[in-house]
Amino acid sequence: MIRRLLSTVLITTLLCLANTAPLSAQTYTTAELQKIAKVKQKVAKLSSASKPQVIVWLEGGEEIKGYLSSFGENSFVLEQKGHQGTTEIPYFQVKNIRKTLSTEQKVAMAGLMAGVGVGVLYGAAFLLSKCGPCIE
Repeated sequence: MIRRLLSTVLITTLLCLANTAPLSAQTYTTAELQKIAKVKQKVAKLSSASKPQVIVWLEGGEEIKGYLSSFGENSFVLEQKGHQGTTEIPYFQVKNIRKTLSTEQKVAMAGLMAGVGVGVLYGAAFLLSKCGPCIE
């Protein structure tokens, strides 16, 4: 009788322990709440476009690239490139998030850099051609 009672108590206790979820007793400071609000605003702004491509830097130093698929009250979902699946990222883990540059922006930046390089070379050549002691 006692064995049966102890077995029932043990099984009930194990089932109760297995079904409980860990609770987070973490409270955020004012600075952390402001940071979370800023990240939420950035995500909402970025999600206005259809499937924006973003880069997310997490607090642990990890960098994740992908497409912003949806966002909620406490987290957002990122579809990673290369069919790696989706990742749900809580706002409090995000260090920084920004949109990646499109191909047109990359081409424009390369053209701008090339133009600046040509301008510097032209200016140096012009100044050297006007400098008498430099030529002799």
